[in-house]
Amino acid sequence: MTVAAGLSYIQRMGAAVILLAGLAVTLAAAPADFRHSGQDHFFNLEYEDAIRDFNRLIEQNPDDPLAYSNLAAAQLFQELFRLGKLESSALRGDNQFLQQEKPQPDPAVKARFFETLGRGRRVAETLLARNPRHELAIYALANNYALEANYQFMVDKAWFSALRNGSKARDHCDRLRKLNPGFIDAYLVLGVNDYVVGSLPLPVKVLASLGGFRGSKSRGEEYVARVAREGNYARNDARVLLVVLHRREKRPLEAARQLEELIRDFPRNYAFGLELGSMYMDAGRNDLAVTVFRGLLDKAAQNAPGYQRLPRDAVRRRIEKLEADLRPHAASVRND
Repeated sequence: MTVAAGLSYIQRMGAAVILLAGLAVTLAAAPADFRHSGQDHFFNLEYEDAIRDFNRLIEQNPDDPLAYSNLAAAQLFQELFRLGKLESSALRGDNQFLQQEKPQPDPAVKARFFETLGRGRRVAETLLARNPRHELAIYALANNYALEANYQFMVDKAWFSALRNGSKARDHCDRLRKLNPGFIDAYLVLGVNDYVVGSLPLPVKVLASLGGFRGSKSRGEEYVARVAREGNYARNDARVLLVVLHRREKRPLEAARQLEELIRDFPRNYAFGLELGSMYMDAGRNDLAVTVFRGLLDKAAQNAPGYQRLPRDAVRRRIEKLEADLRPHAASVRND
């Protein structure tokens, strides 16, 4: 592998770190339940409601540095959802977004998103000027830079800008870990970074180490799993990321178990159901995948909350293909 090819590989893999790190939506306690309700709406794909509640959270306490990360995340993911960047892998091949043309974002949404990031950054930096050891301010900055990197990667396709901001997010989390090793949520960004760098081919890994990038796949997955178990602010994000890691490591049934828990906690998110069916497909259990997809169609037919937006025709086509694949297998079993 040439140096140029290696740099290109690092670019793509580093961008994956940013993409995953940008999911780390901070969720601390609040006098009212706007953060909790906003979280519930966010993970149920109800982004407009999440934005409303996170705006109320900021009105309630404009000096809360984490509230701005909440709001910016909801603004970003609402736009990614509109642009089709969160489409389920059950309905398309993985990583297709890397080859897609640059999307056409809404300029007004982009302006609001970066304005939110700017406000949040100013609040966090003001808190740090008063107290350089302010843990929530450091964590808020990590989320802030990760979200900006996420936008640059997913929407602007500005790879190097995304990498720079992703590195800033990692550095803030590393600073927080050194300051307080018990701040569990800081390990999410660090874990994703470790996993991705540890996944590089050996020649590229050597090249990356020269630039100060080092990692371990096993340690990275361990960090993410720890946040999924013990996290305070980013536990749900870590649970979603575990699905990604389990699938990448070709452990789809472990990913399915994680998805079943997410579906239980966020029952209005039809995308989790689509991914569950996809995991069963990866595991060679097309029969279970058909059952899951048919269950999604039943919920849509019953007008279950959140399922009105289910892409029914695409799900039906997937069922038809799976059933066609199952018929020869069923016939061979009967003949045996």
